[in-house]
Amino acid sequence: MKKYAILVIALISGALICGCISVPSSPKDTSPATRITPPLPPVTVIIKARAFDPAIITIKEGTTVTSTNEDPMVHHVVHLPEANHAQLFDSGPLSSGQSFSYTFGEKGRNTYGDPQIGGGRSPFVIVE
Repeated sequence: MKKYAILVIALISGALICGCISVPSSPKDTSPATRITPPLPPVTVIIKARAFDPAIITIKEGTTVTSTNEDPMVHHVVHLPEANHAQLFDSGPLSSGQSFSYTFGEKGRNTYGDPQIGGGRSPFVIVE
């Protein structure tokens, strides 16, 4: 009888110890390298009638903006930085039907335009 009592105590002790240990059901890897972030949808700007359409764009950081020249004349897409800031992009000459893309990597307001168009308000991109 004493043997059975020791066996029951040993089984109960073993069950209590096992209940205190947790084993993960499946490994979870949450490292940044394994997360897949879908790309942000690109934004298109049309250059037509000597203007940029739309003139004001609000995008998220990392978004690519593509400007397509639909005018018969050559245009440039040039970043117009404020004083003491570097110019981010200059498309060079874009003939009718050609496009230029730039991915905005930093938050802020970026004014751009075509120096040939001049006058009026310059278009800008707000990066959030």
